[in-house]
Amino acid sequence: MLVSSIAKFNAIGQMSSSAFGMMQASGNMISASNNKNAFGGEHDLAMLNKMDKKLSMDLLTNKLTYKIAYLQEKMLNKHKCNNPEKSTFSALA
Repeated sequence: MLVSSIAKFNAIGQMSSSAFGMMQASGNMISASNNKNAFGGEHDLAMLNKMDKKLSMDLLTNKLTYKIAYLQEKMLNKHKCNNPEKSTFSALA
């Protein structure tokens, strides 16, 4: 029971970290697009394109990590429901 609880809390923590990472990447993308007038010339546009690709990859990575952690938590809940005898606490033990 303790191991499954720890795994569940780790999955929830990973989901929180991934959600925060997605918010950061989205915020950085919005901020870069709002400041597009500050960029000028071909070199700066290449830099803006590079930033966009990096932030897009960060966003996709965090989305994938979030989905994996969500599925882990869901699997642990299902496992806990299927095995209730292992999750009960014995006061005599």
